Amino acid sequence: MKKQVIFMLIALIFASFACSIQNVQMETIDNQIVMINEPLPADSGEAELEFQMSGGKFSLSPGAEGLVNGTITYNVEQWEPEFTRSSNHFAIKQVNPYRISGIPTGDIINNWELYVTNQVPLNLAIEGGASENTFDFSGLQLTNLKVVQGASDTTIRFDLPNPALMDEFIFTTGASSAELYGLANANFQEMTISAGAGDYTLDFGGTLSRDVVVNIKAGVSNLKIIVPAATRAVVNNEGTISNINTKGTWLVTDDTYTTMVEGYTLTINLDIAVGNVTLTHEE
Repeated sequence: MKKQVIFMLIALIFASFACSIQNVQMETIDNQIVMINEPLPADSGEAELEFQMSGGKFSLSPGAEGLVNGTITYNVEQWEPEFTRSSNHFAIKQVNPYRISGIPTGDIINNWELYVTNQVPLNLAIEGGASENTFDFSGLQLTNLKVVQGASDTTIRFDLPNPALMDEFIFTTGASSAELYGLANANFQEMTISAGAGDYTLDFGGTLSRDVVVNIKAGVSNLKIIVPAATRAVVNNEGTISNINTKGTWLVTDDTYTTMVEGYTLTINLDIAVGNVTLTHEE
């Protein structure tokens, strides 16, 4: 009899817990669609763009008629976008992206589909949390680029050269997966990558227009580095990782891996603790 009472109490506790979970599910509202039609600055100088979003899908592409065009669709009241403007600065941020009113469900919607201009130089910063991101920077005039993500799935493309000189490209992410393509087309002088555990692909497709340096610091990661056939690359292993595999032709001297071609040099400094690195020199 005593055991039956205990079992009944346990059952009531679990039932109560299940009800509590249902009661704290994140509340949704009707889909809200925000249209964005930000005009170009009055002058043709550099524009600063800042985007901050979490918990959804973020697509950014070239082709805006103005400075920024597109739509934001959401159905969680706390994720309403907020806009800040000045003469050459435009920012979109969620009012309170980290305020969680309950447990997210499959009905949550937070989709940003934005287009930016290629007509003026841009200093661009993107920050977000758990999200699915597709960023196409092909042909944009980027003078600086900073992408900071939490746990996310991110694809970045530079299918066309950046007409402007990019001083610095910063990419920071937590435990994530990321694929970056056409990085030579980004036309940066220096790139810094900080990553948590995850799977990462860095494709340096395109043509270098100067010597560039890439510093990579990561934890437990699987990293693929792809270098075009005509690109001179020097990869320095400055971390404790020992599992480095090569594909294609590389000259290996101690902890330095070099492609046997002439031209501008892509220098990659690796500081990775544990994981796997695959260096591919295309034929």
